[in-house]
Amino acid sequence: LLQCRLQRSEPRMHMLLRFCLLACTSASALTPSPRTPVIRMAAARATAPVFDGKPYSAEVLPATVGRSSAVLAGSAALFAACVPGLPDWWSTASLDPGACSVPLLTMAASSALVAAGWSACGTDLHPITAKARGVTPPKSYTFQLLGLSAPLLASAAVASGWQPLPVAGSGVELAHAVLPFALWSIDVRLLRWLNPHVSWSEESVSLPANYAAEHGDSPVGAVLACVGVVAFEVYVQQLLAAPLTLGGCPVLGSASLIALTAGLLNHALANGLLNGLLCAEFYWTVSLMFGLSNSVLPVGIYHHLMYSMPTFVTRYQLAVDEAPSPAAHTLLLHATLAAWHCAAFAAVARLAPPAMPLLAPLDGPSVPAGAAAWAGLACVGLFGFAAASIASDYARGEEAA
Repeated sequence: LLQCRLQRSEPRMHMLLRFCLLACTSASALTPSPRTPVIRMAAARATAPVFDGKPYSAEVLPATVGRSSAVLAGSAALFAACVPGLPDWWSTASLDPGACSVPLLTMAASSALVAAGWSACGTDLHPITAKARGVTPPKSYTFQLLGLSAPLLASAAVASGWQPLPVAGSGVELAHAVLPFALWSIDVRLLRWLNPHVSWSEESVSLPANYAAEHGDSPVGAVLACVGVVAFEVYVQQLLAAPLTLGGCPVLGSASLIALTAGLLNHALANGLLNGLLCAEFYWTVSLMFGLSNSVLPVGIYHHLMYSMPTFVTRYQLAVDEAPSPAAHTLLLHATLAAWHCAAFAAVARLAPPAMPLLAPLDGPSVPAGAAAWAGLACVGLFGFAAASIASDYARGEEAA
């Protein structure tokens, strides 16, 4: 399946990037993996194109186009019906540039950090995509840098008193936590329907079967993975989405900004265009979902579920790879999902109250006090251990080169 060549780039890393690799962390790295040969894509400095399955074209499958058109039309009608009753924050016009500058600078800094990692380490297949294609997952140092820096920053901000932990601990919040399970179940069946050119088993769209396949032999790993993505969502939602909304940016505007930067740009650099397109829709979805509850719990659960679906991803990846143009097919599929999610969340926003108000940044720094701060401090230590493991692995690879 892979139309790329074995290659190892030998960039000389600047001390800054080495420091960033040491400082960053990820729950996915908490379990060290054995050193095995992996298929690497061409580094950013090379002229070989990023592998995305097949040459780009605008050709799409007629059956998928027809079905997507029906979903898009229905989503547009539902959204139009919900617009008159939407909360004010969906269309706030009193933008405060000063209040929005901090999250915008944070997004820019994150993208610059990922670009530095991409320049040094190149682009690799996403580990989930590699597994779905039956390929040994690569080290993916650029992806690690992307996935590590966000939860570390969020954990440090909570531990040091700069940011609150957006968790309510209420019954309303638990009711909102049902949404990611329902959305997952609907989405996998919708994607199965949109891809009639491959066969799908019932097991591939079963949440218990997928979760057991991913975490059945490692319950501790499941807990650590969930902690990691919740910390990541604290970064996305509390450090980016919340201050943008508090600064007067409409939720559709902030969701679009986050989708284009944290989703499309950063993930395309780390894992290629197809993953960037998929993640643009994902970050759009979680940003809108956060706007419903103002709690990180539902979006953290949704993020965890999206990393717990190996059986489904195998069929999904086959559907993308067998399309005439994987890029065009991916764009059509996830534009359809983005429209459906926007309409569905608009309907939920009219019916369900938020679990808590949006939380503004705190005055920090301060000595850790309270459960949230101590949880943030524990995450800094936990993720810091994982970061040291990744940095050590990278350093050994550089010495061997």
